[in-house]
Amino acid sequence: MTAEPLDILLTFARLGLVSFGGANLPEIERVLVEQKDWITPQLLANGFALGQVMPGPNMLAMTHYGFAAGGWLGAFAATLGFYGPTALLSAAAMTAWQRLSRWRWLPSLRSALLPFGAGVLLAGVLVLARGSIHSPAGALIAAVSFALLWRTRVNAALIVVGAAVLGAVLGL
Repeated sequence: MTAEPLDILLTFARLGLVSFGGANLPEIERVLVEQKDWITPQLLANGFALGQVMPGPNMLAMTHYGFAAGGWLGAFAATLGFYGPTALLSAAAMTAWQRLSRWRWLPSLRSALLPFGAGVLLAGVLVLARGSIHSPAGALIAAVSFALLWRTRVNAALIVVGAAVLGAVLGL
């Protein structure tokens, strides 16, 4: 069953507006996987991984999810819904931010938002891990990859490709 384009547009508009920095995977999973049943947890993880590899915003996965929900029209509706309202809101916020840049409370507001952003990112990592790691070998590959990214200067693309190759060789 194909979802209605208007439903896709409105759903993705809401997701775009509640996604802090575009990374609100727990809510995206709740709505698209559990509530609407438009995609599977595996498609969610695959789409996010695809968005990481492709040039441009990493949330281009929204177009992929929209396509899964409603074909080409769904892809267009999802992209427009996810990015359109937030682009307009961002332009308005930037204008206000520039006007308020001399106010003393602005640095405090910026600092107050940092823990929120960190929490959203951690929740996203947990969603991706739940949809992607299904074995002890997969967990080990993920942990080693994280350690390499965190503690070395190895190019992230090499680590991703290496983990993918190792996973494919192990049949993960």
